[in-house]
Amino acid sequence: MTFAIASFSASTRRKFASILLAVIIFAVLAGLTTLAVGRPVIFGITNAILVGFAIGLFEEFYVQTLGGRWIRNMHPLGATIVYTTVVVIFYLVALHLSHLLLGRLDDLPIAYERLPLAIPLVVIFSFVGVAFIRIVHFIGIENLFHLVVGTYHRPVLETKVLVFVDINNSTALAGQLGPLKTKSLIGKFLFDISKPIADHGGEIYLYKGDGLIALWNWDEAKRRNTILSAIDAMFATVTRERTEYQAEFGVVPTFRVGVHGGPVVVSEQGDSKRSIGIYGDTINIAARMEEAAKIRGVKCVISADVASSLGDDAKRLLPLGEEKVQGIPIPIHIYAYEPEDHGTRNRAADRFVA
Repeated sequence: MTFAIASFSASTRRKFASILLAVIIFAVLAGLTTLAVGRPVIFGITNAILVGFAIGLFEEFYVQTLGGRWIRNMHPLGATIVYTTVVVIFYLVALHLSHLLLGRLDDLPIAYERLPLAIPLVVIFSFVGVAFIRIVHFIGIENLFHLVVGTYHRPVLETKVLVFVDINNSTALAGQLGPLKTKSLIGKFLFDISKPIADHGGEIYLYKGDGLIALWNWDEAKRRNTILSAIDAMFATVTRERTEYQAEFGVVPTFRVGVHGGPVVVSEQGDSKRSIGIYGDTINIAARMEEAAKIRGVKCVISADVASSLGDDAKRLLPLGEEKVQGIPIPIHIYAYEPEDHGTRNRAADRFVA
């Protein structure tokens, strides 16, 4: 079983972890609610399992998908109210299913009598559970795990692929739209491209102004050219949202991507506010790849270190020559990458405007 789970992609393991987290949280809360209203332990266990799995699947296969983005886009309080309503519905369904599965339908009248106490408890517990899930997603499940177990309490050397993403002509956009509307556009853009990054096993390391830094484990990034699929998906997502951008802002943002990979030092940083930081020349080179994309007027620039590790899709990489990086004595060979156009498959169809 351990080998089977380890063989899954990072994005699949992350989905399992997210589902398991929701299952544990709401299973505990449903179990506590059942016991608090004086029902037998067996009902508490059954309700806990049913509600926990229902919320786990709802969270991962709806809330965290394109269909559930309306919940993620809502004001936190409004989203919590919606989520709490869903939990109450799941609890009521589980209440009936548990009696049916246990062959205790004759006990349902007693359960109905205690609903005036059970429902407020479900609401209160749901607020707690939703808040906890949101905090974990904000920190990141993997980051939270590493901080708790102290994986990077001492510096660790790892091999990562870093991706720098920035909006083109953000200064001109600010002059055209004004600061508040520009901030809204950047917020939507970062929201849109974060999902395909996570879906392809990447992790958002840092949001920075009008862009972000994402990272992958080296083996995960090169497996089946995952890093290229992630880049395709980012451009495809913005293409899919063209109508929304035009309607809300009158402009569709274009962006550039820089990719480089190599050894980095990973370590905890901070004191009162802990986080996990990465250090090393790999970061500076990745940032330079993004600058090279801007200078050379292409969508994406990938260093030779990453390009040489890729499979068949490497034929879509066009050599651009060398790029000098401050502090690095040897110039870096670089390649341009054109995101794939799969048309109806919603891959990257947008032509880049430098």
